[in-house]
Amino acid sequence: MVSTAYELATAYDIARKELVFCDINDTIPTIARVLRSKNIGSMIVRKGDEYVGIITEDAVLDAIANGVDALNAKVSDIKLDPLLTVHKDASLEEVEKLFATHGMTRIGVVDDQGKMIAVVKKKNLELLDRFKFVDRATRRRCP
Repeated sequence: MVSTAYELATAYDIARKELVFCDINDTIPTIARVLRSKNIGSMIVRKGDEYVGIITEDAVLDAIANGVDALNAKVSDIKLDPLLTVHKDASLEEVEKLFATHGMTRIGVVDDQGKMIAVVKKKNLELLDRFKFVDRATRRRCP
């Protein structure tokens, strides 16, 4: 039986490996410049050596829409997405269950020592899931 990429891939396989971090005390203008210059939608937030959440473009925009003074605010003034993590070898089925259970859009990927090494985006998993659907459909039509 042939396995699909969805069945063979791990969390690390589909994750973004270039991680960008910020500090809980960084200013929103600083964060915005980094997000824009790197063309990314999120950053992992640290407080010292601890990972405390994820800040997203959407969270920044929501905060501004709700009256946060973006020029003077810090990351700590904005609601961060919680940072769920999964081991690098976790199956995509396991990652999919975490997304469904917690309603997150990003999940951190950690190595054996618990070090953050990548981030899986729900959109990437959904894209790969489309290929799984196509594979199932073609298997039914082709003997």
